[in-house]
Order: sequence, then structure tokens, then C-alpha cells
Amino acid sequence: MNNWAIVAAAAVLAATIATIAFVRYRQNETAVLKRDAELAASLRELAGTDAVRLAAVEEFETAVYERLFFSRAIGPRIRSAVWALLGGVLAASAVLLLDGIDSAVGVVAWAAAIVFAIGFTLAAVVYAAVAGYSALTTPRVSFADSYESDKE
Repeated sequence: MNNWAIVAAAAVLAATIATIAFVRYRQNETAVLKRDAELAASLRELAGTDAVRLAAVEEFETAVYERLFFSRAIGPRIRSAVWALLGGVLAASAVLLLDGIDSAVGVVAWAAAIVFAIGFTLAAVVYAAVAGYSALTTPRVSFADSYESDKE
């Protein structure tokens, strides 16, 4: 095994670890937001009729729901794009590994790896485009207008 193969293997391993860490972080963020939404509901009950406490709870709820809306609308599309990109990288590395094999099984595996690399890469591009479209066209949840009407 020469130096470029070791570097390529390390890069593929690093890409795999980074992808898993990113997806795990995003899933944890969604779980934290769900817990925060449950906390806001329980804080609302505890606040009772105190106007100051209710205002604080509403401010907390607003921040949580804005983040939760974005996380639920765009987050899954981003995670799908990342997983598809990882699949494309792994399939492309399989193409490079199987390139010099002359047996029938090796040629079939090489051709299948090419098909998978193209498929996963196209899927990554499509998911990234859908995520970008969603990020641009998803309406932003904002309560600024309601705050302005309260001041009047």
C-alpha cells in the first residue's frame, strides 16, 4: 500500500466520522428543542396568572418554536443530502479500489460501484437543491408584528 492509498483511506474514514457526527448533532438538536417545547408548556402552567412570568414564558416559547419550525422543515432534507453525499464518497472510493481487478466478479462490482456512485451523487445534489429551495421559500415564523401591535 502506497502513501496516496493511506491518505485516501484516512480521508474516507474522516468523512464518514464527520457525517455521522453531523447527523447525530442535528438529531440531538431536534430532541433538545422538543424537550424545550415540553418545558415551555410546563412553565406556562407554573406561571399561572402572573403577567411577568407569562411574558417570560411566551418569549421562551417564541424562540423555541422558531428554531423548532426551521429544524423540522429543513433539517431532514439537509441530513438526507449529507447521507447521500457520504454514499457517493464511499461508492467512489469503491470504484477506485476495484479499478484494476480483471476477474468477472471484480468488473461487475466495479460497474455496480460506478452506478452507486452516480446515483448517490445525484441524490445528494437533488437533496441539497430541495434543502436550499426549502430554506429560501419556507416562511419564517416571526411574532414581531404581534409585538408591535401590543405596544400601541
